[in-house]
Amino acid sequence: MWRRFGLVTLFENYGGILLALILLILVFTSFASETPGKGISHPLALLPSSAEFVVSLDTFALRKSDLVAEMEKRFDSIPEAAENYRRFVQETGVDPRQDTDRVLISLRQVDAGFDSGFLIVAEGRFGSSRLVDTAAEKGGTIVTTEDGTRLWTSRGQNGEGGTVRALAQPGPDMILFGHESEVRRALDILARRAAPEVKSSKLKDLIAGVDRRAPAWAILNSSALASKLSQEIGRSGADWDPGAAISKVDSVTVMGWVGKDVDVKLRVSTRDGETASLLADVVRGALAAGKLAAKDRDAELLKILQQTSLVQEGTSLEMEASIPASRFQLPTGAE
Repeated sequence: MWRRFGLVTLFENYGGILLALILLILVFTSFASETPGKGISHPLALLPSSAEFVVSLDTFALRKSDLVAEMEKRFDSIPEAAENYRRFVQETGVDPRQDTDRVLISLRQVDAGFDSGFLIVAEGRFGSSRLVDTAAEKGGTIVTTEDGTRLWTSRGQNGEGGTVRALAQPGPDMILFGHESEVRRALDILARRAAPEVKSSKLKDLIAGVDRRAPAWAILNSSALASKLSQEIGRSGADWDPGAAISKVDSVTVMGWVGKDVDVKLRVSTRDGETASLLADVVRGALAAGKLAAKDRDAELLKILQQTSLVQEGTSLEMEASIPASRFQLPTGAE
């Protein structure tokens, strides 16, 4: 049963997928520019009060790791990807790998869905950026806000009912990209036309519980998102359905450190102790299945799973794992 879920493949390829995601985010966030000096001291002030999913990447710290350097080499070894990246840098004047220092991503549920609550804040050195002009050359329109910031907007393929994306560079050190309403809200805060939204007590607690020294962290502050995830997982197999437990997850915090090893710490808060116990059983079962699959085939993976810790305290779970950076490789055939 467990082999059908490809647990060995999952553990072997997860690293490459994660690193590829980081690179894609770096390229994607070049469609934005940052300005923390206008009206805020930290980009977290730009988060909406009802943020349900937040990702923070200290790309300056991540760039120093051998792991990310190796990933960039692999990325560059793909001719089409390397050429697209080179063209992007040439057209926009922004090199995401060198110019971006920090990326903050947030999602929240609004009436029109999560797409309407999407925002990326990129911090770095974007003084030579031509992002707004380059975007306008490909379509959309540019308007100028009260304080002189140029705002590019473009409606999605569905015409009047499509999502409106927006891009703005309020200063040489910040880029904003996301749904128009979210970008405009952030611009108003930066220009002091509006005060930062007061965060919910739950969101405050989750952010306070993050180790800010972690170069990568994420928080899930939504039982609604957890329910959606549980529905997707429930479709993966009739005889293994952890969806019932995941649907009762209140929040998740993930922190990652990159060095010789990639250290990951996961904290899950559930609605009640019974749910926490059920979820713990699901994780233990997955770990046991992974060990069985790795035995006699992959000694290093077996050791990783054996050393992974899982602790339940009341309604909460904490899991810690350390993965050698050498295992974070692109899947075979990706190059």
